[in-house]
Amino acid sequence: MSGVEGSYKLLRQTSRWARFARVTVSGETSAEPAVQVGADVFGWRVRSYGPTVGAVQVGDEQFRAEALDGVRYALARLPEESRGLSVSVVEIVTSPVDTGPGDVKFAAAHAVWAMVGRQPGRQPWIDADGVPVFP
Repeated sequence: MSGVEGSYKLLRQTSRWARFARVTVSGETSAEPAVQVGADVFGWRVRSYGPTVGAVQVGDEQFRAEALDGVRYALARLPEESRGLSVSVVEIVTSPVDTGPGDVKFAAAHAVWAMVGRQPGRQPWIDADGVPVFP
């Protein structure tokens, strides 16, 4: 596998909350598994809103950390033969109002599973309030 991408968009509306996050990952087979966040994961903001609004925003580091956690979570739940991957998070799309704790992690995990075309038996789910739950 080389240069394969996967993407996942979390869209969840409950009677109390809206939840949103979209994460795109790219991966290739590697002797040493690796996980990284690309330098331009929030570049969509600059392209959409310009350099002033699209610059670094509060919460970006938390979203980067969640993306890494989500990728690691997904890889750890794949069969052993599917874990030899180098995965890069290439885009993280969030909303200042609708993205909450765990949303980027959830989307990143599902993006990895979409990329490799495999799902683990037990996956995280969204509870009644729209909050991601990781078993």
